[in-house]
Amino acid sequence: MDFIDKWLHIIRNCSFDNTYKMAWGKAITEIAVEYDEKVALEDTSLIEIQLRDIAKKVLRYYFEQTMFFDLQQSSNPVKPPVVITIAKNLIVDYQALSGSVKPVKWFRSNIESVCSAEYEKSVSATVKALKTDVSYRFLRVEGREVDGVYQYEKKADSLFIRNDSLLVLKANRLIVLDAINYRWTQMLENFNHSPRLSKKVKIIDEDQVLRKPLGKYAVYLEVENPEFHCFLCGSKIEAETPAIDHVIPWSYLYSDDVWNLVYAHQSCNSSKSNMIPSEEMIQRLEERNVVLLQRMNEQGKLDKHVSELELAIESNLVRKFWIACQG
Repeated sequence: MDFIDKWLHIIRNCSFDNTYKMAWGKAITEIAVEYDEKVALEDTSLIEIQLRDIAKKVLRYYFEQTMFFDLQQSSNPVKPPVVITIAKNLIVDYQALSGSVKPVKWFRSNIESVCSAEYEKSVSATVKALKTDVSYRFLRVEGREVDGVYQYEKKADSLFIRNDSLLVLKANRLIVLDAINYRWTQMLENFNHSPRLSKKVKIIDEDQVLRKPLGKYAVYLEVENPEFHCFLCGSKIEAETPAIDHVIPWSYLYSDDVWNLVYAHQSCNSSKSNMIPSEEMIQRLEERNVVLLQRMNEQGKLDKHVSELELAIESNLVRKFWIACQG
């Protein structure tokens, strides 16, 4: 096998114990993308990659996936991977020092300045974890080591990879990153009951997390709630523009669906934040959806949102997602 075949072989056939190998492989691929391509492909000299540089990227992946979606990254919920604990502690430190609990993309967080000491400590702890659990094990597939990928001695601070291998990895980055994200998603499906996992993995590749305007859903919500009563407190919304709220938090579903959207006071919406709704609230939402679909049918509305609402009722999606988001 040539280098890229070996790299993909590792990604496609590694064990499902945790997602460490995906994060490790993704980090090295990103480093290859950043590599100076002015160097000739024929140059086979060894290039040093410090584990510290890999650790910074791995920490970023888990920081974002945890902050936005709190995804379980291993088969043992009682004993999560060490880097997950490191990322969670860093999130707590960042939120305390920044004064905000709002999920934020790493490159917008300015975390290296906001909590520089905590960040440096987290990077060092991540390096230690990678030395112990990933660096040399990445090359092992089904009990055998894949030769010719990179050179690494246990407990070393760097690994060495050939110049031409880095350039090939860079040239094939789209195929490699797609394979890593796909495999990462497969693993997460074994560890989580969360929906839309492929989107949640992909979020770490996006420059920003975009929340789409919800105004277009007003025409549907008004069919059932023309008097603008707040779904959260029950009072009529007056002297302000009604907020459109996700009953099951957006940060869990990562989606806007009319069967999960309701009118609310701005203040009620803000105070609710990302709290998981009560069973009473879920029951009211289920009842609201039945009435909403009936009113839409009476008015002859027929589009994809109506079809999605009907499917949600038939498939009991509200309760299924509500139960899952508590796990």
